Amino acid sequence: MDNPSNQIIRRPKVNMTSFSLNSFHLRTPWVIAWWSLAFPGFGHLACGSMAKGIFVFIGEAIINQMAHINLAIMYSFTGEFAKAKDVLDTQWLLLYCGVLVFAIWDSYRLAIEFNKLSVLGDRESAPIVPTKIGAASNALEKRNPRVALVWSLLIPGIGQLYTAETIKAIFLMVVSSSVIIASNALPAIGYTVMGDFQQGKAVIDWQLFINIPSFYGFAAWDAYVNAIEINKLFDIEQAQYFRNNFQNAAAKRPLPRLGG
Repeated sequence: MDNPSNQIIRRPKVNMTSFSLNSFHLRTPWVIAWWSLAFPGFGHLACGSMAKGIFVFIGEAIINQMAHINLAIMYSFTGEFAKAKDVLDTQWLLLYCGVLVFAIWDSYRLAIEFNKLSVLGDRESAPIVPTKIGAASNALEKRNPRVALVWSLLIPGIGQLYTAETIKAIFLMVVSSSVIIASNALPAIGYTVMGDFQQGKAVIDWQLFINIPSFYGFAAWDAYVNAIEINKLFDIEQAQYFRNNFQNAAAKRPLPRLGG
């Protein structure tokens, strides 16, 4: 049943501001938990919990850097287990375990709870405002998921700009660009392209570089999924508008007014 215009909306489906578009939609909890395992904070960002996601992300990044976890992982993958043991700071590692477990558990829980709210929002059929005019105007419009994915593969965060998630986009762009520059990834790529593999290996900071694949993977997946969900919201809003403003084609037309 449609909501009367004067009824308080208990279960909104979407919140759109000039700088962001956040909505409740069905998510697979295990996928969200996996992104938290890949990098704590990503699962919360995927759920739209920006403040908590950024907080957990920054905490993980600091602890990871102090514990040298990525460097230990790199040495382990190359079979240098003695070096991995030497570089790892076990005190910081214990803190990291707590943050990691909390991020996985809490993002999984949020995904389940937000799925319930999404279903309730669909049942309430809360009206959706399709446009928001402000300092940075925003509107529901059809977006191509593949385009969002391709832009994210250029620089993480650009795909989120395309899907009207400005806050998440700025965060991902600043963080990923900083890590790419600080890890010397670009000079390493240059040396590799020229065939100087030893120099490329020597200049790179592996502790930071190992984060980069997670950034690109999450940004591309998140932008692709959000583009699909925005398209669904566009269809829902249009269906609400037509249902509320136009008669059913099978209904009998009203009689003309007297004197009309």
